[in-house]
Amino acid sequence: MSSAMPSKLLKLKVLADVPRTEYVDPSKQSRSLDKGSRLDFVRMLRKSAKVEAPTPKRAPKVKKTFNAAVWLRFLTPPEQPVSLWIMYRDDRGEFAVMVDEAKLSTSASTMLSGCVTLEVQGEITYMKACCGGTRDGETFAVEELYVQRHASDQAATNQRSA
Repeated sequence: MSSAMPSKLLKLKVLADVPRTEYVDPSKQSRSLDKGSRLDFVRMLRKSAKVEAPTPKRAPKVKKTFNAAVWLRFLTPPEQPVSLWIMYRDDRGEFAVMVDEAKLSTSASTMLSGCVTLEVQGEITYMKACCGGTRDGETFAVEELYVQRHASDQAATNQRSA
């Protein structure tokens, strides 16, 4: 399992937001299509503020595995190693996990890829693919980028929701 670090300790450049369909369970996605649940949400917003909210229960920690890859092309090869990170927010806060790291010697492009397991508590609010190790003013292009739920993790989720 990959170790998560608080993202405020890192200087990361956001490459792209990961689509919600990759990290939200299918059962949660289908609820938003249900007219009844949307109306319940509107009713909840209209309730008076005087009603005390019940104490929230801590959600159990869940492991989610993702495959991620990016192809980066630099104008000039950077002197320091560059890395691909997955940044996410859950009930505990915002964290980042390193996927891969490479040192470019003579080549001006590299592919960073790997598989990471995130231990999240509650639901993931958002997820972003980020690049670390680049300096300010360093110019690079993202040729291709993807983050997908791991095939075995996705199959297990589909079995639970069926």
